Amino acid sequence: MRVDLCRYSLLLVMVGLAPSVLSQKFQEPTKEELQMTSDPKAPGVAAVFLYRQEEMDNSNHFQSVYARIKVLTEKGKEWATVDVPYEPGMSAAPLIEGRTIHSDGKIISLVGKPADLLVFKTRGFKWKTATFTLPDVEVGSILEYKWTLPLVGTSGTRQYHVDAHQASEWGAGMPDWNVQQDIFVHKERFQFVSVNRFDSIQGAVVEGEDLPRWQKVWGGGELLYKERLPPGVHVVQSIDRNYALDVENVPPIIREPDSPPVDSFRYRVLFYVTPNTLAEPFWKDEQDRWLKEINGFAVQTKAIKDAATQITQGDDTPEGRARKLYEAVQALENTDFGREKSDAERAAQHLKKELKSVQDIWDEKSGDSNDLAALYLALARAAGLEVYAVQIAERSRSIFDPNYLSLNQLKRLLVVLRIDGKDIYLDPGEKFCPFGQLAWEHALAGGIRENVKGPVYTPANSIKDSITAHTADLILDEHGAATGTVKVLMNGQAALYWRQLNLTEGPDEVKKRFDESLRDALPQGISGETTGFQGIETSAGYLTATVKVSGQLGTTTGKRMLTPGFFFSAGAPMRFSGEARETPFDLHYAEQVIDDVVYHLPPGFAIESAPQATQLPWPDHAALVVKTTPGAGMFEIKHIFARAFVVLDAKEYPALRDYSRKVAENDQQQVVLVRADAATGN
Repeated sequence: MRVDLCRYSLLLVMVGLAPSVLSQKFQEPTKEELQMTSDPKAPGVAAVFLYRQEEMDNSNHFQSVYARIKVLTEKGKEWATVDVPYEPGMSAAPLIEGRTIHSDGKIISLVGKPADLLVFKTRGFKWKTATFTLPDVEVGSILEYKWTLPLVGTSGTRQYHVDAHQASEWGAGMPDWNVQQDIFVHKERFQFVSVNRFDSIQGAVVEGEDLPRWQKVWGGGELLYKERLPPGVHVVQSIDRNYALDVENVPPIIREPDSPPVDSFRYRVLFYVTPNTLAEPFWKDEQDRWLKEINGFAVQTKAIKDAATQITQGDDTPEGRARKLYEAVQALENTDFGREKSDAERAAQHLKKELKSVQDIWDEKSGDSNDLAALYLALARAAGLEVYAVQIAERSRSIFDPNYLSLNQLKRLLVVLRIDGKDIYLDPGEKFCPFGQLAWEHALAGGIRENVKGPVYTPANSIKDSITAHTADLILDEHGAATGTVKVLMNGQAALYWRQLNLTEGPDEVKKRFDESLRDALPQGISGETTGFQGIETSAGYLTATVKVSGQLGTTTGKRMLTPGFFFSAGAPMRFSGEARETPFDLHYAEQVIDDVVYHLPPGFAIESAPQATQLPWPDHAALVVKTTPGAGMFEIKHIFARAFVVLDAKEYPALRDYSRKVAENDQQQVVLVRADAATGN
């Protein structure tokens, strides 16, 4: 008899939870904790964790977090709002308890039904967040709470012939211990009871096969963990495969601008399952399995072959055919940039409940980014092109780690086109990404590739594909006021950002944000308003924004007028001015910024002094070139900056800071205008 697991398992799991799980025995605060106004171990912080505990128990089917937080400043009161991430189908909605303790010992408990206290938000395709806020928080308060997620496991048990009670016993998970938090932690404890009660069952019928227990719970493979912890601190594993970690005095996460994803360097323990514990055979076997799945999904049906022939008709060159196919796939609906249809909507439109091959993608003219990349792979193969699949970790989310033996870190499918022995990396699933380029998070990213043994890394984008050019034509009056037109031309990554934003948020939001971005680019006293965009709905060519600017640019002193030497860079703060750096840099992509400004002088004024032609190199990293061209009643200044590096180690920060200071000093130069009669001494 087949049982509807979704209907019964939640109730059974909640009933089966131990009383200690459902009711946390809160700790009584000490006198020192109540009177605490600052923390000598973390001077100047807004709040600290006095104690924090995470627990996942697969024997009793729950996950929980317990915390005690001391609020030290007004900003620290933000910690009264608690987010609980969970995955429907794997866990039920959270059970919550909490209270606020004032510095005089008064206790205000969290009271009310969870339905009234919790606010639910969608975080992604599967994940949700439940949020609650502790009451009546003051500076000096101690915040104490516990949330518990019953692990129901229903999303993975529908294919199993088990009854409702067995389904409730199925609930299990693997933790991700984020040891480092955004505030200082005095004491922290983590526990993982990995064994599930299904241990007592020797076999379950799964599509007609008997499987051993470990395969039933973890899908086959060995449970491992990857740890990045303070020196001398390690996870302790018991003989029955349970795990614990105790740690004290954990510094807060270092969040510096232009850093790699925080999970790439924070203290963390990540549990996972792998079919092989040795790196070389793991990547070989998993690459074979992955490629089999890709080829099965990207099967070349007759309809796919006919479509490839029709799209490429009239073009005999490999690159020409590849470009036509790329344009055709890019033109399809990408559901990652819009709302995905629900099961009910798909049924009402007589669409398949599940997309099982690229043929389904082509029939619907719609799919997510990876679906569209797989479709391009199939069409290109059908057109006789030499193409290969690549699966990578997105650099915006995580840094590829070949010692982390899990394909779960590889989220994105790319395609490599080989023409005349040269590889061209393509990103067909990235909406508006030009042919032959990669979105920045997919460049310099690690992963696996068809027909290449072991891990691979994608190339960086060319600097010529990341150009931002500002051109300005400005008229100055005798009082220093300026009016004129600015045009901003962008290709590559800068254009991709605005094009995708236009797709997801619309033109009004694009205009609003672009106008906001001008505030940092324009000199103080000058305002700008965007009047239009060209090329925002295509990946071809440059995206152009036209901006009307006006305001007070120059200051007058007697018969002289002073204006910024560099119209665009004058308003930008120096980017790298701190004295120290602890994390690496990731500036996303190499770029070239070209500023070309023509100043029309007010009648009766001439140039007394202006920035000189300059070359300021940083070998193998960056270069600044300044050119000036005087003329009758006008002068032109070009400011060209090229940055060739993308990722930089923290130890190179002193060199970056020093070079940044030299550029900033150069950009503070002024243009001095003088009345013609003053210049002649009259």
